[in-house]
This record gives sequence, structure tokens and C-alpha cells, in this order.
Amino acid sequence: MGTYRQLLSTEAGRYQEHLLRLDGDSRYARFSAITSDDVIRRYCDSIDWRSTKIIGFFKDGVMRGAAEIRYNLRPLPDQAELAFSVEKECQSSRVGTNLMVRALLILRNRAVIKAHIVCLLSNRRMQKLALRYRADFKAHRGDVFLTIDVPYGDISSLLAELVDGYLGWMNAGIDIVLGPKSSFLPFERIGQPASTPAPRLAQ
Repeated sequence: MGTYRQLLSTEAGRYQEHLLRLDGDSRYARFSAITSDDVIRRYCDSIDWRSTKIIGFFKDGVMRGAAEIRYNLRPLPDQAELAFSVEKECQSSRVGTNLMVRALLILRNRAVIKAHIVCLLSNRRMQKLALRYRADFKAHRGDVFLTIDVPYGDISSLLAELVDGYLGWMNAGIDIVLGPKSSFLPFERIGQPASTPAPRLAQ
């Protein structure tokens, strides 16, 4: 169980705290390098929120997973980079899958046609997830470059993002007023927007 929603730029500290909680293996998988606390802090300070969206997974009011979306800075961005991080205790519980569904939904609704993911050759979990969406797979010097074709958005995808955002912020408000244990989770019980199936990728 948990809540998924987009972060505001004023919540950069939550993202930083999440990344700092990653264990050594998870940090290495996320950044493809051994990463110190200071490097993570500098990385978070450098985020340009004009071209970045972050979807957070919250459990008991604490951010435990994230999908980071970075667009190119063209007038109409048609390419984006995705990066995922999930704390160890929440791995193998479909958090990454649910974050991927939401990230691709956002890209669909913004006319992005290519989503790029770079991960280590040893990161089989990320590769398996991307290949579910028929990602193009290229390996080079220990890294894997995955490219997903993103379909055009439609009224159902726009509605799904709207409903997802509403429910995410509703749950966040309940966490604040009644405490995290009282969250109402009508959306996350099924793992993806009820009004639309998982994104269908262009053939």
C-alpha cells in the first residue's frame, strides 16, 4: 500500500532525503556509480524544476520511491530521460512498475515520443521492466541503453492523469490532517489508473 503523486519544486528536500536513504547497492543502481551523500546533495541542488518532474511513492507519509523525468529543453519536448529509485524495503512490491506506468502516462500527455533509460548491465530488474514496454535494448561497456516508444495521449490518458493527481493530493491531505496511517487508497489498490489500461506503445 502507498500513495503516488507528483512533487512540487518546494519538496526537493523530500527527494533528497529519499535518495540519501538508499542503500549502497540501490545508490549504485540509480547513479551507475558509487555515490556519496555530498554528491547526492549537489545533484538535488542542481535539479532544474522547469524541465523535471518527479513522481514520488509515499508509504506512511514518507517518500520511499521515485521516478525522475527530465525533458529536453526544446519548445515542444519530444524526448525525455527516466530514472527510478526505490528503497530496499519497498523493492519487489510493484513500486517500480507503478512508477513506470505513471511516468509514461505523463509523457503521453505531453507529446513526448521517446523515453530513454540508462542502467547498469547488472540491473536486470530495470531491464525487465522496460522490456515489458518493448524497449529498444543496446548494451555498451557495462551500461544498457533502453528506449521506449511512447504513444500519443488521448482523452482517456488525460483523464487518468487528472484523476491520479487528484487522488494523490487527497491522500497527502489526509496524511497531514489525520496522520499517515489514515490514508484512503482507492487508486493504489490496483496499481494504475482505473479508467485506462497501462500505456500501449506504438508498434
